[in-house]
Amino acid sequence: MNLSSPTIILCVGLAAGLLGVSGCDQLPGKPKESDRWQPPEAVKDFKTLFGTNCSACHGDDSSIGPALSVQNPLFLAVIPKETLRKIIADGIKGTPMPGFAKASGGDLTDEQVDIIASHLISKAAQQTNLPPYSAPPGDATHGSEVYNQYCANCHGQAGQGGKAGSVVNSDYLHLVSDQYLRSVIIGGRPELGMPNYQEFVKDHPMSSEEIADVVAWLASHRLTAEEANAAVSPTANGSTQ
Repeated sequence: MNLSSPTIILCVGLAAGLLGVSGCDQLPGKPKESDRWQPPEAVKDFKTLFGTNCSACHGDDSSIGPALSVQNPLFLAVIPKETLRKIIADGIKGTPMPGFAKASGGDLTDEQVDIIASHLISKAAQQTNLPPYSAPPGDATHGSEVYNQYCANCHGQAGQGGKAGSVVNSDYLHLVSDQYLRSVIIGGRPELGMPNYQEFVKDHPMSSEEIADVVAWLASHRLTAEEANAAVSPTANGSTQ
């Protein structure tokens, strides 16, 4: 075979180029490993899982969500890990909190639920003598007195609204469970300027019983379905049209 000099030079150049590329994992147009598509169940990174499934409601390092931050250290110190895991997996019936596990109609595998729960619990405050996560129903009558002592300064007398707004709005109370109210009182919402149960009155943290009583008093303002319907019906306002 008779090869001219230009042909030899071209072949040598192509061969050298291919050898150079073959020694590198980055072929032209080949995406980086981190940029390649993964099936949803392959995602094992907490930040990605939390950002995709949780941050819209619970906020993250750069935004505030409408619900309690589940990265609140006091909240994480009182909630048992298995309880947190169950909430993530199954949701909370009767509230906007859905279940994220595949078994509950969500998209997360059991392993992904475990990753979220384990990472969150690792951020728990290292404190002792904290009130329990849950407690038996409190005394609503006494809760009114406790509310005036600890809460009225921000939320107004009878909860009707101070500088921090009303906490007895029935529409709001229908969106949250009694346990959520307890969790917010314990952990506060520092991202919104709301103190936790230790800070309402200086050097006088609320007891678990006082928290339960306030929750019972708040819950007593939650209208039943019949009461809510009556409140918006035309005849409730004296109108016949």
